[in-house]
Amino acid sequence: MNDYIARFSESPASLKKSFAILVVAWVCHPIFIYSLFLAEQAVAGSDTDIKKMAIVSLSLCLLHLLIKKWARALVVVGNTFIVLNDFFYFYVTPHNKISTILCVIVVLFTIVGTYWLFVKDSREYYTRVNPKIEPPEIPDSNTGPNRPR
Repeated sequence: MNDYIARFSESPASLKKSFAILVVAWVCHPIFIYSLFLAEQAVAGSDTDIKKMAIVSLSLCLLHLLIKKWARALVVVGNTFIVLNDFFYFYVTPHNKISTILCVIVVLFTIVGTYWLFVKDSREYYTRVNPKIEPPEIPDSNTGPNRPR
């Protein structure tokens, strides 16, 4: 785990901005879901949904901290699902001012945080930290002076 923290501390400012902004969005996401059901009978039945959203948010946070290319791709996919999920809940359920504000925060911060993941400095850092390893070249047995006849 120390290696990941060291890699994160060496990362460019754009990656750190992305992490901070996305953490705010991921924290607000389960709170937004809870705010939709606040003071409703549905809160008792929605506990598992809220826990699932909290687990998704925590998982995305840890994936972002790994600084792996595949983790970055999963974070982008997870962010897309969070935005779609929040739009769906916002459209389907009755909402109040708090849930409206939280929905705007989640959507805007998710979009801005994902943008910072694709800034040139962040992309280059991901490439530098995770270099593409080429497999060793294996000579073909049917070429060269020792080929079978």
